[in-house]
Amino acid sequence: MKALACALLTLAVAGGGLCARAEQPTAQVRATTDKVLALLNAPDLKAEARKSERRRLIRKELDRRFDWPTLARSSLGRHWARRTRAEQTEFVGLFSRFLEETYLDKFEAYYGDLDRIDYLGERIIDDYASVRVQITTKNQVAHPAEYRLQKSGGDWRIYDVLIEGVSLVKNYRDQFDEILAKSSFEKLLAELRAKTPSESP
Repeated sequence: MKALACALLTLAVAGGGLCARAEQPTAQVRATTDKVLALLNAPDLKAEARKSERRRLIRKELDRRFDWPTLARSSLGRHWARRTRAEQTEFVGLFSRFLEETYLDKFEAYYGDLDRIDYLGERIIDDYASVRVQITTKNQVAHPAEYRLQKSGGDWRIYDVLIEGVSLVKNYRDQFDEILAKSSFEKLLAELRAKTPSESP
């Protein structure tokens, strides 16, 4: 069930609702959760033949809400500054797509076990905010999470997600540190390319 929680928590922060105000990060999280669930439950998108279209629509919302450059830069940590502009750009694109596809795979496999989502509160300090959420499965297993957001213009954008107290950014930073201690950045990019499907038409 943790795979379900990870997947839903990533998707839930995807795009902003049209009526959600920038001063209300919880409203944006809630509106987006409803929107993503609606896409997944849409009868005309459920067929396997419409999978690519369904995922394209969800990825569009993810791209609208996530601050991929900040998330990628923070995940790469001290290695980011050593990369060329071209390498940084490719890493952002590959890593963001890898995250999207990984959690979409997990979510589509497990989201039928979702019972409810509770919004537990938010905290706003200047241009930063956190939103606490709890996801409960049908067998009543609860998974807490915290979204971390930064205001960008008139909207909130996600730069990290804590799942059961574990930072998504820190988790990948530790993995990348271990990989790059033994291998090259070029090999890391090659591995991400191999795990990332080509863009859907």
